[in-house]
Amino acid sequence: MNQPPQDKGAIRETIDTLNDFWFGFGSATALGLFRAVFGTLACLNFLNLSQMWESWFSERGFVPAWLGQRFLWPQVNLVWLPVEVPRMGLLNGVTDDRISLLVFVITFVAAIFTALGLWTRVSTVTLAVGIVSLHHRDAAILHGGDTVLRVMSLYLAIAPSGAACSLDRLISLWKGKTSTAITQVSMWPQRLIAYNCALLYLTTTWLKWGGHLWQNGTANWYPARLQEFHRFPVPAFLTNTPTIYFTTYLTLIVEFALGTLVFYRPLRGWILFSGLLLHGYIEYSMNIPLFSYLMVSMYISFYDGEEIAAWAKRRGAKLNRFKLTVALPKGQKLTQSAGAFLATIDPFCLVSYVQGDSPEWSAQNHSGKTVPVWRSICGRALGCWIFGWFPGFWSRFEMKALEPISG
Repeated sequence: MNQPPQDKGAIRETIDTLNDFWFGFGSATALGLFRAVFGTLACLNFLNLSQMWESWFSERGFVPAWLGQRFLWPQVNLVWLPVEVPRMGLLNGVTDDRISLLVFVITFVAAIFTALGLWTRVSTVTLAVGIVSLHHRDAAILHGGDTVLRVMSLYLAIAPSGAACSLDRLISLWKGKTSTAITQVSMWPQRLIAYNCALLYLTTTWLKWGGHLWQNGTANWYPARLQEFHRFPVPAFLTNTPTIYFTTYLTLIVEFALGTLVFYRPLRGWILFSGLLLHGYIEYSMNIPLFSYLMVSMYISFYDGEEIAAWAKRRGAKLNRFKLTVALPKGQKLTQSAGAFLATIDPFCLVSYVQGDSPEWSAQNHSGKTVPVWRSICGRALGCWIFGWFPGFWSRFEMKALEPISG
């Protein structure tokens, strides 16, 4: 005889809900998308640093190795006992510029591979170690965005970052080594990214509210007068009274919401949109390289992978003018691995494949006009930008993507 379900109680249900939120399994799409965006931003960061590499990381630059160690503050007070905190880094005490340059180049390459999702586990670990080593080599040039870059690289190194939106997955699909179903992974690394993003905003609000300039509403007046941060012109009324009171308190409200209410799903979209506006203004008005982009990239972690995939399909359904119909050669069909490969690189579902009457591949746009096949696919399938433009790729793909229709 079946026993009636027992009420777990409010406390137990809350614990189970939190446990499922933190340690349950879900789609890896959001984590993979964050890895691709983050890796791209890391590449841009290294491109920026490479312009003055000798000035920042060599013994002939502004900060030689001995001086770089002075900025790390290795001694902290643990209760009453001073403790030396070890600093991980491959460049600690290194005075040979050739070694420093080699670490920089290897980290740069790891950032490229991280963005592409190629050999992801090795790439993300290498990127994390390289970023930490370079930051500990010259901490004098770091800002808040660099701290985000360093911490997020460590999280990606311990996460299944290549399970989605990666070349690793596409290669596995092509070789038939993985299922076409959406990869399910433990959500705790993604939750950790989202939690740290919220914690950053919450602690920032807390610390700001302790300052009298934020309490009296004039704090935003000062950054606009710092010439080293000046970027593009801003209307004068935005940086003077009485508007300055409004922008100062609004900044506190938005940052507090990003640290707390962002986890409440009915308000999540509006709160993240306000964060986009906030960082959009910072990016326009202040010269803090990549800071706003790095902060906004973490917003991806607040969404589940299923939500992102569903959004992509909804957007694709509204892009009818970009629809493409590809006719396969007569008597041929896509192999299972080729079909999975093509479906994966087309998240907006803009390309459909049908049986054709011609011995060659052909394609038609939404108005029925014949267009070049592979160039049109590359213009619609989002994942094609990684490799679709390489000469000779599609010709090799054609040879292996088809099989005769049986019967």
